[in-house]
Amino acid sequence: MQHHILKSLAVLMAAAFLPAVASAQYFESDGIVYGITSEQTVEVLSNYYLHNTPYSGAIAIPQTVEYESTSYIVTALAESAFESCTTVTSLTLPPTIRSIGSHCFYNCTLTTLLLPDSLHRIDDHAFLYSSISSLHLPACFEEYDECSFWARNLTSITVDENNPFYRSIDGWLYSKDSLTLCIVPSGETGAVTVPSYVRHLGDMAFGFCGHITSVTMPGSLVSIGDFAFNCCATVDNIVIPSTVTHIGICPFSYCPQMNNLSIAEGNTHYVMDGLMVYSAGYDTLVSCHKSGATVTLNPNVKVLGGFENNTWVRNIAIPEGVTDITDNCFNGCQITSITLPAHMKSIGRKAFSENDKLANVTMPQTLLSMGQGAFEKCFALTSIDIPDSLRVIPKEAFNSCIKLSSITWGNDVEEIGDYAFWALSQMSSTHITTLDLPMKLKKIGEAAFGACSNSLRNVHFYGQLDTMGSYVFSGANLDNIRFAT
Repeated sequence: MQHHILKSLAVLMAAAFLPAVASAQYFESDGIVYGITSEQTVEVLSNYYLHNTPYSGAIAIPQTVEYESTSYIVTALAESAFESCTTVTSLTLPPTIRSIGSHCFYNCTLTTLLLPDSLHRIDDHAFLYSSISSLHLPACFEEYDECSFWARNLTSITVDENNPFYRSIDGWLYSKDSLTLCIVPSGETGAVTVPSYVRHLGDMAFGFCGHITSVTMPGSLVSIGDFAFNCCATVDNIVIPSTVTHIGICPFSYCPQMNNLSIAEGNTHYVMDGLMVYSAGYDTLVSCHKSGATVTLNPNVKVLGGFENNTWVRNIAIPEGVTDITDNCFNGCQITSITLPAHMKSIGRKAFSENDKLANVTMPQTLLSMGQGAFEKCFALTSIDIPDSLRVIPKEAFNSCIKLSSITWGNDVEEIGDYAFWALSQMSSTHITTLDLPMKLKKIGEAAFGACSNSLRNVHFYGQLDTMGSYVFSGANLDNIRFAT
């Protein structure tokens, strides 16, 4: 049967191999680097855009800046803008800043920062490893992302009393009605008690509280959010109240000292088996934050989760009844081999990511979906067989699997996502020289095979390709590209 490519070969080739035009122009004014984000606005960029050093000294960012006869409003601090700025002595922000980007103040030694009244959003890890000791959120502040407030010395978060979404009580961040404990500052220490009026622990509520030793939760608590105690490295004692009816994903991820985890008598929704937390009936494994090298699961379990950062487990036999593995389930573990059961339907986001000893994975022909980054940074993985049942290989699915040198495609793969096989075979002793892509492939994302081994010489397309992103094969040393005709 003859196949045709809907876009011209020239357009697809240009997208895959030629440099892309920068989407945002940047410039410097009075020692600060800016990126143009619209016809009227700019964001503050890292000094590394134009120089080999981070910002230093006393910095005052203006409300507006001129460039090529155009006046721009400064509305954002971009991702990593002040990362590793260890010699900045002060930073003054204008009343036009609406957002602070991911990792903006990562490892920055500023101890004080006045957030402007215009601030609406703080992105993930914005203050990670920074020295900020307190933050005051303005009346218009609306959104924060996972780990936004992870700062090692942060002891107080206060909120303008006119903010309609949040309030502060004794330096902790709550929902406006005080029913949800949103964030406990990372600098909190010792034994702490959650107030009796709290009904819900928010996602990451105690995240990165590395100096808390125990947490007492109230008898009125109803739910515990995703990753609620993530990286509470010194917590050794938690009792889940009898009133809790919902526990989120990986609630006790990286709590290596927590040897005393229990459920209060009378809880009808959850049960304990050693240090494992199951739903009543044992159909869902919620948490297994710590274990021996070999884990035996209840045979009734159908949904598997909660092993994230369990660095003790090496061997696990997944029961045949398991159909779903939740987000982050085995993220950061040290499992060497895994066989997924015959009736498995879904693998969650980052379910096996950063398993740097995982060399073998067997997938069933019933697998219907896989989440973003499912096997990202599995450095020891050498081969993978994609089942016929899987149509989409998602973004970053096998990103940085640097020893992956053999891929067997399922017959029905239609899409390969952005960065899905980034750095493919880069550190393998047996490099991929020829890549035969799936027959039904219609879409291949940006840098899907970017930074791959330069031993890749031949790429063969067999199907009716509709869309190809940029930098798809960057790093390859291609001699031959063959398209179906």
